[in-house]
Amino acid sequence: MRKVKHYILFDSGCAQCADVAAEIEKASGNNLRGLSLYAPEAKELLDRARPGWKFEPTLVQVDGETVRAYTGLAMRTHMVTFLNPLQLLKIARVAQKAGVPLFGAFEMHEPQPSENAAADAHAGGDVPALTSELPDGFSYTKDGPELGAFTPVAMLTTTKGKTIHLRDGANDNTILLFLSTGCGFCRKIAPYLKEFAAESPENLTLVFSVVEADKLRAFVKEFKLGKIPLVISPETRSAFGVVGVPYGFALDATGIIRGKGIVNNNWHLDSLANTFYVSVETLKQALATRKEDKVVVS
Repeated sequence: MRKVKHYILFDSGCAQCADVAAEIEKASGNNLRGLSLYAPEAKELLDRARPGWKFEPTLVQVDGETVRAYTGLAMRTHMVTFLNPLQLLKIARVAQKAGVPLFGAFEMHEPQPSENAAADAHAGGDVPALTSELPDGFSYTKDGPELGAFTPVAMLTTTKGKTIHLRDGANDNTILLFLSTGCGFCRKIAPYLKEFAAESPENLTLVFSVVEADKLRAFVKEFKLGKIPLVISPETRSAFGVVGVPYGFALDATGIIRGKGIVNNNWHLDSLANTFYVSVETLKQALATRKEDKVVVS
């Protein structure tokens, strides 16, 4: 008899989302697997179950080759068919504590990660935490498109209606920095962004996923980011396979990905920008010879 699998897909741009997913699985007695809406596996399941799906908490049921998706009240109703009331209560408490909107109206709300090393793990779960205040460089991960590949998104539209070309028509190197207004590490790097954008020869573009307008306005005002292009696009974040933020991509003028990785502070951002001055093959060779995925480009 084949076993039916269930996945709860939720928005998880924070540094703690891997821990949240693990807690959900534990609370459900391993009957429900937590998964980020931005994970490639989640996108594949949703594409099969509901073409044209939206970024909202979703329950996915996989029964052999049949994949079904449930949202809203239908999601909660279906959960009682394989979870007992105590398990549901535990999951609700985990979600509430983490600020993950599973059972209410969907909005981007990410908990502030604590400053201790235990909360510093990146959402992707593939690389060790960067605990040093002055680390050597950004932390490369294998999430998303490979180095040397073309950008999966050809153009973006800013909140002011301006079109940014990332491939055909691009005139300069571009750094895409994926952020969230509620992410602790995003707030750490935000004070440096105005200076970087003014002095760097590269174009800096900030990409947000689902975000409340008033929270974005407050974030922009607090860190004086009004002159930096802003994009709100969960689809772009999904296309680039960004599971946790802050995360950056270095795209050259032809749209080729020259560097990518976790960008938790200004040292990481500077190091990512320096990937424009080394070849992709050189960077790949450097990665292949390193025991860890901390990348220093000088």
